[in-house]
Amino acid sequence: MSSKVEIKTREEHGLWYDNNIDPYKGLAEIIAVTLKNSLISHKISFVDVPYRHKTKKSFLKKIEDKLTEKDYSPDFMTDLAGIRVITLIESGVQKVCDLIATMFNVHQADSINKSEKLGEEKVGYRSVHFVCDVGKIRGDLPEFSAYKGLCFEIQVRTALEHAWAEIEHDRGYKLGGKLPSHLNRRFKLLSGLLESADLEFNRLTVEIEEYAKELNKGIVEKNLDFEITNISLITLLQTKYSQNCNDTARSELTTPLEDLIDEINAYGIFNLNELDQLIQVTLTRFPILFVPSFNGFIRTIMMLDNLEKYFAVNFKDDNKPWGGINRLTQENLLLKYDNETINSILEEYKIQKL
Repeated sequence: MSSKVEIKTREEHGLWYDNNIDPYKGLAEIIAVTLKNSLISHKISFVDVPYRHKTKKSFLKKIEDKLTEKDYSPDFMTDLAGIRVITLIESGVQKVCDLIATMFNVHQADSINKSEKLGEEKVGYRSVHFVCDVGKIRGDLPEFSAYKGLCFEIQVRTALEHAWAEIEHDRGYKLGGKLPSHLNRRFKLLSGLLESADLEFNRLTVEIEEYAKELNKGIVEKNLDFEITNISLITLLQTKYSQNCNDTARSELTTPLEDLIDEINAYGIFNLNELDQLIQVTLTRFPILFVPSFNGFIRTIMMLDNLEKYFAVNFKDDNKPWGGINRLTQENLLLKYDNETINSILEEYKIQKL
């Protein structure tokens, strides 16, 4: 950061900005990229990591506002480069804060947790603000050397906190930051609702993680009294039947899991125990069965159990979850049915052979 200079006029402030802002543009970008890569490597979920440099208009306004309170210089401004980390849920905020503390030199005296400042009885803007510089170790790296000693601000907030901040900013812009008391009360109530939703999302995430652990334990201990859900279905297949279907992620499914579960339920199966028993009975009869995808594996299991029933319950009222049957599935069906039976049912429900 440049040495402090005595600047008094608006023109001098503007000239200072023109002569000094360029490094802050590069600083904001490189910190955002570095943060994003670190979040990914630490497997911390986030929505976005936007960045910006302070505009000249905003810079001059802040200078003017500060000078009404005290002696102020551009050298005191710590947010010429700004980065924002938007997390999905509240628990992600603390993970990001811990990460920032290890990556950069945090100026504790200038950093603030807006939630703590609000206290217990007020609602409103919540966010954690860090003022940092790149630190000695990172500052000695060639790509950061040009930014050594420059300050930047990182704001960490959840997606709902971000929504509130944007709404509040827009309201302040349009209405000068002041609302009639009856409207202001409703606005504050909205803030409370967003905060409650944030906390509930966080609790749900924790409970889902606990459910997944309980599910894994249940499968190991052969206690499968679980409703068929996205998580339970994937966990069962990956844990017990990976040798029969090699999908490793939901992104590889050709049918959304919700649609596949609808087909399973239509077939009359509603919990993991019932599904597991059907799979085991089928594999006992046809141990060489292999279908590359999760959805194909489950459908083949149902078709080998009762081909006519599967189509009757899932292809009624012009509903066709899929329109073609590939060669591998045809070969699997031939383990139980003859060609005539297969062709007759496929023709009845207008299913093509691929």
